[in-house]
Amino acid sequence: MTRARILLAEDQAATRERLAAALDASGFSVVTAADGVEALARFGAQSVDVVLSDHGMPRLDGLGLLRAVRRIREVPFILYSAAANAEVVFRAGRAGALHFLEYPFRVEEQLLPTIAQALDGRSGAAVESRRGAERFLGVSPAARRVRAWIRRLAPLRASVLVLGETGVGKEVVARALHEESGRARLVSFAVTELAEGLLEAELFGHERGAFTGAVQARPGLFERAHGGTLLLDEIGDAPPTLQAKLLRVLENSEVRRVGGGAVRALDVRVVAATHRDLAAEVRAGRFREDLFYRLAQATIAVPPLRERCADIDVLAVDLLRQLSMQRGMPSCAPAPAFFAALRSQPWPGNARELRAALQGALLWWDGTAPLAPADLLEARAALAPALDAEDQRIAQRMVEAFRQADGNQEAARRALGMTRAAWRHRWRRFGFAALSGGQS
Repeated sequence: MTRARILLAEDQAATRERLAAALDASGFSVVTAADGVEALARFGAQSVDVVLSDHGMPRLDGLGLLRAVRRIREVPFILYSAAANAEVVFRAGRAGALHFLEYPFRVEEQLLPTIAQALDGRSGAAVESRRGAERFLGVSPAARRVRAWIRRLAPLRASVLVLGETGVGKEVVARALHEESGRARLVSFAVTELAEGLLEAELFGHERGAFTGAVQARPGLFERAHGGTLLLDEIGDAPPTLQAKLLRVLENSEVRRVGGGAVRALDVRVVAATHRDLAAEVRAGRFREDLFYRLAQATIAVPPLRERCADIDVLAVDLLRQLSMQRGMPSCAPAPAFFAALRSQPWPGNARELRAALQGALLWWDGTAPLAPADLLEARAALAPALDAEDQRIAQRMVEAFRQADGNQEAARRALGMTRAAWRHRWRRFGFAALSGGQS
């Protein structure tokens, strides 16, 4: 069977040799090059299935190599960098890189799955190549700390409590912990999904006839998660009766179904998540202290987006790529002012709100000009539920004038014949100030 051939471009000899040896041991045929110029020559001289390249190289860097390779023929291209930032990630995506990895990476957990997906022809599916800690995107020190904690805690059996505001990525962290752990399966459940009377049967299972409607025995989520990880989302909303039963299950590592007598041993790693301040809930008497300490054997606090503004561009590039793929359209090219507008927003809904805003902006994007702040404003004006019909009309006129004036508020104001006071009042009232770089 012919081995897939990988062209590896890396100017550091020690790194090049280490990666080449690891790839060879994994069953690939490896062609190495000490810089982009040498890699381009080797690419033109022989057939290559995947190109793996460092970003920072002398003579011809990774982006230059990517552009040159694409002029010759299409081939999956994986770029990596130890100095990843928003500009590098964005330019790599624009140039056609299939995947982007942050160096140093782990060969088995990160590089090999990425190469496998590249060989499978999953063009553009960069998000699917990220597993484990790499799911939590960001170049800020805060994002790096979250990834470090994920890697440190993943191999342990200890329960982990993931704290953070709504939309901040707590489920991403939980999934990353599971994937890094190597456990068999992940079962996820939000405590708020069911009424209190149904929670116990859902989590612990029930025997036939345990209650009206229980026509057959059914294992609960703890049993289904045996050998794996159970994510209990919104644990801060668990009612008191459930808290007591959860504590017994966690302390004894065994479960008894509702209406049953048999006790079943469990091998389940629990990850709990909540947007609430559980310590404050304990002090207020709304959450059991003993359960809190049992769940919080280790804690990961996920910082809100406003505390890691350096990550907004990276997240936006990744989300825009995903959303563009879902709509069957090419990746868009945001203008620099678009990113400035994103960075100026406090994003109380965090990454979830950012995704919604970008999705709305794409609805208004004409597909030709660079994605601009006006596209964000258009989406906000159209979707803001607090605006009445008259306000909607005025907001749409303001956005259109702003667009026609190439983002110049003064020119847009004059075109509409509005006073400065009226423009400034409505601009702020409609929530446009934050999305236009804070101008008013």
